[in-house]
Amino acid sequence: MKPNASGGRDNVRLYDTLDSTNDEARRLSEGGETGPLWVRSLEQTKGRGRRGRTWLGEPGNLFTTGLFTLTCGPAEAANLSFVAALAVAEAIDLHVTQGAVSLKWPNDVLIEGKKTSGILLESWQGQAGFHLAVGIGVNVRTRPDGIDQPITCVADHVPLGHLPVSAEILFETLRHRFHDWFDIWAQRGFGPIAQAWLARASGVGQPIIVRLPHETLEGRFYGLAPNGALQLEQADGTIHEVTAGDVFFG
Repeated sequence: MKPNASGGRDNVRLYDTLDSTNDEARRLSEGGETGPLWVRSLEQTKGRGRRGRTWLGEPGNLFTTGLFTLTCGPAEAANLSFVAALAVAEAIDLHVTQGAVSLKWPNDVLIEGKKTSGILLESWQGQAGFHLAVGIGVNVRTRPDGIDQPITCVADHVPLGHLPVSAEILFETLRHRFHDWFDIWAQRGFGPIAQAWLARASGVGQPIIVRLPHETLEGRFYGLAPNGALQLEQADGTIHEVTAGDVFFG
């Protein structure tokens, strides 16, 4: 049984500048903090994404990490990347053209097919138990250049006549929606999360390419496995479950 997270939705630590909100969450846990709590910084100097990639920390964008102490193990805790993606998508939904937001496996949030958010989960065993950091970065006002994939920011998709949303307002909605979905996950498991995620997912039923460290798989995006792995159906009907990889539509 996972703990209910509702009690921590208003526990927020705000900083002007941090190296990494994930690193600060870990430092807080080493000092005895168990969460649930949120670390947020106005600027981030050493943010990172999956596989050690850099996540730039321009002021005006959103950089935050939720810290949780869980009774489940790492495999089950990985479900929270889907919880985070749903929360980010729902927060962005309120400020962009209707229907523009979609999700890409494993943990990207897209606006009109371009990446605007990344999610990085990191876990460790501490004196108080199993700790999980749910790191979230959102390009709210600006987007970086020189990235090897289409990138956008929320401000580029605000409907005509509407004011751009701030990182602070986006964060308020995001954390409340995260806790709502967290409690559903804690009470009912991954099933409802997977269903809601798939309803927003890009490319379901369509051809995809998945690049793994030592091979490339091609097939059809079949769905999600009970553990959150991507299910890829090859031409002969074989279903591969992919737990980590880069997905391309085509």
